[in-house]
Amino acid sequence: MKMNLTVFAAALTSLAGMSSAANKIDIGTWTLDQAGRDGWSVKKLIGTKAFGPNRKEIGKVENVIFGPSGDVRQLIIATGGFLGFDETPLAVNWKDVKIGPDDDYVNTPITVESLEKYGLFNGVHGKVATTPREWRATELIGNYVNLQSDNRYGSVRDLIISRGGELKAVIVKPDVDYGRMMGYYAFPFYGYGMGYDYAWNPANNYYDLPFGKTDIAHLLPYAYSKK
Repeated sequence: MKMNLTVFAAALTSLAGMSSAANKIDIGTWTLDQAGRDGWSVKKLIGTKAFGPNRKEIGKVENVIFGPSGDVRQLIIATGGFLGFDETPLAVNWKDVKIGPDDDYVNTPITVESLEKYGLFNGVHGKVATTPREWRATELIGNYVNLQSDNRYGSVRDLIISRGGELKAVIVKPDVDYGRMMGYYAFPFYGYGMGYDYAWNPANNYYDLPFGKTDIAHLLPYAYSKK
């Protein structure tokens, strides 16, 4: 039996609309959960001193690598010559990292003897070999944020991750055009591996949110200054 193409296209559009409605978070009731409030600022984490065993300083955190759904995969550590090499990025798995109690340092298992295990990336600074579906924190931080109807809203200030390594929120600084919305605002992360129609795509230099101006009109600022 032949299906009318117009009817088939309409059915697909309807299903897409249902999927979008099902996946869209109600920003009016959404709040950053306790795991997020107890978590870490990625912007603060970048630049933090990194230590190897026995508190031997090996460099600083250069970047954070995320999977498509916002799970932290690795930290990139720039050795800065501490280990006798030119400044070289090394990759250490998130599960092997311990964050200091005041968030002012990270402990890793990296030693001079184990350098090969963590990869030297051919000694090219900043050129981390990520897979197509992974992305760096610095690819999203600083990008413009759009609302529905292509309304330019502001820019990404920071990312908040839980202690378990899950990206819990994107922190946005609104433009001056949104004068009433002074300060910073937390929004849920829409990753392109999470089944959302609106999602962060590392190929873009902007982040689309599935909300309009009226959806965010009464949001309260996020207490970002403590991060």
